[in-house]
Amino acid sequence: MFSRSFLASLTVIISLFVALSSQAQGLNPVGVSVDIRYLVDPTRNLNLEAVLALQPERFHRHDRSDINFGYTRDAVWLRVSIESERDRTVLLSMSPNFVDLIDIYAFPSNHLSVAAPVRHVSTGDHRPLPSDGLSGLDDMLELDLKAGKATVTYVRLAALGSAITTNVQVYAKEDGPRRSAATALVTGVWFGSMGMLVVIQLVFFYYDRRPHYLLLALSTLLAGVVYTGTLGLSRVFLFPEGGMENDVFVSVSVWLGLTASTLAVAYILDLRENNLWLHRLFLAGSVLGLVGAVFGAAGLQQTFAPVGSLASMLLATLAAWQGLRTAKSGGAATQLRAAAYVVFWVGVIAVMVQRTALVDLPNWVAHTYAVACVVQTILLTAALGVRLRAAEALNLVMQQQALAAAKAAQVHANALVEERTRELASARRTAEDALQAELRSQQQQVQFMEVISHQYRTPLAAIRTHVDNIGLSLPKTDEANRSRLERVYKGILRLVEVLEVNLSRARLQGPSFRPVLQRVLVAEVVAAAANRGRDLLQSTIVTDMAPHAADARIYGDADMLGIAIINLLENAEKFSRSRSRQPIRLSCEIGEATAVISVSDKGIGIPAGDLPTIFDPARRGSNAHDIEGSGLGLSLVARISAAHGGTIRAESVPGQGTRVAIEIPLSRD
Repeated sequence: MFSRSFLASLTVIISLFVALSSQAQGLNPVGVSVDIRYLVDPTRNLNLEAVLALQPERFHRHDRSDINFGYTRDAVWLRVSIESERDRTVLLSMSPNFVDLIDIYAFPSNHLSVAAPVRHVSTGDHRPLPSDGLSGLDDMLELDLKAGKATVTYVRLAALGSAITTNVQVYAKEDGPRRSAATALVTGVWFGSMGMLVVIQLVFFYYDRRPHYLLLALSTLLAGVVYTGTLGLSRVFLFPEGGMENDVFVSVSVWLGLTASTLAVAYILDLRENNLWLHRLFLAGSVLGLVGAVFGAAGLQQTFAPVGSLASMLLATLAAWQGLRTAKSGGAATQLRAAAYVVFWVGVIAVMVQRTALVDLPNWVAHTYAVACVVQTILLTAALGVRLRAAEALNLVMQQQALAAAKAAQVHANALVEERTRELASARRTAEDALQAELRSQQQQVQFMEVISHQYRTPLAAIRTHVDNIGLSLPKTDEANRSRLERVYKGILRLVEVLEVNLSRARLQGPSFRPVLQRVLVAEVVAAAANRGRDLLQSTIVTDMAPHAADARIYGDADMLGIAIINLLENAEKFSRSRSRQPIRLSCEIGEATAVISVSDKGIGIPAGDLPTIFDPARRGSNAHDIEGSGLGLSLVARISAAHGGTIRAESVPGQGTRVAIEIPLSRD
């Protein structure tokens, strides 16, 4: 990539150098001599008559064909005297065509008088293009030379928003097509090179979305836009009717180019990481470019030009310095980058010194900036390409390393999988053994409860029979003994209920957890559970039935749901015993699609941090350590609720009480 970029840049440099050198020589036709003299008019008030009246020594000799007075508000008069050894027709050319006001006065041979016939051509980019068929990129005038006689032409140059810089050349009319073709070739090569570089940078940006690619493409594009003005293309194609538009177009393009290029420098040189104060300075330079664009749009280019020129030279110098300082930090890419900014610095210094007329330099010096722009862009593009190629190579190495690491990880993972498989197989056997042991324990527990229930039922039945007989034998007036028998009777009922509830609970916690779903009235389930709870707990239980609860049906296992409600009532009674004597409230509400069965108490409550896990097996509130319990009651309720397609939730405020609600879908059959 670098070799191709270098060859391309070398080709462009040679072609531009040859073309520009041939133009810079400004060779006159054989046998033709040209004498150029100038006069500066600070007042801008001298007219042709006043100039003709001046003594010849007031005009200063100028030994070059190019005229450069930079940004000035003075008017300049040129006196061009042309002599030929034979009669011939020549073209007097003044290029480029962006000087604001040009007045050309051509006199016949040896007739320097206002009264003599004069050819007057008014041109300049503030006026419409001449309709002579000759002027275009150059302002031209056709002159008929007589052998041995001097033909004198006076030219007045004035600027309102641009520099006074022009190249006065005389050449044979028949050489016009050749020179036009050479100019078109040079212009086409330069713009074509810049256009290709813009496309390359946009391609880089497409594959690597970093801002410096886009900023470099923008600064390259704006450099091309600037040269459409300085080479006269915008004057011909965009603003043929004259006015301030061409000055505004050129100056705004210049200062926007400064903004884009300074931002590009900040990113390409990594100033944010490498030199923070320089980064801030270049950001300020980008703002300065925007300010310059505002001045240019307002037609105040000459006012702002000195400040902008000085800032441009300073920024170009700092960019070259930073590029050289970091040239060895990143191999070929940083070296190319440093070379690019050194070349650009040479171009900027040359054009600024020449355009501001700080030193009387020929006009071709300004074209070094065009060459510098191309070379800089090529070198930066090559540097970015080298960096992109290095990143690609690094990415390839990283991919290979990642692939090798992935293969090693796969081998290691396979070994781990085999090891974990053996461990899981062993753990599964252990779990299965533990499960079988748990099932056997649960079965034994159920069998034990069944035996206890069976063994206790017969003596309890006998005791209940004798209590009934004793009650029948007592006189109706013996209230004391009847009260004692009533308490014995209630104790027997409570003991029977305890045995039945624990037997049902043991069965549900064992392998028999299989609900038998039937359409049942939810009110009957709640009422039966409330009665069993009163017998079992000997507590005050208040029931609240919604108006539509009597007719609401659900698909459920009545016995299983009853155990769930009794568990909730038992919890409410247990955690309210030492806190409040208020009754436990059992409610049944009917929603649009669910029946909500809830139990509320005024007990110790559950801390907020414990609520998310309160329905897990063997989990209790952190404030219940001094109250007996296993933590299995609420988990059993949650299992029963889930088995009925319902949900369970708890709401609690520590110290104020708890509400646990079960929601079960209603039957719509």
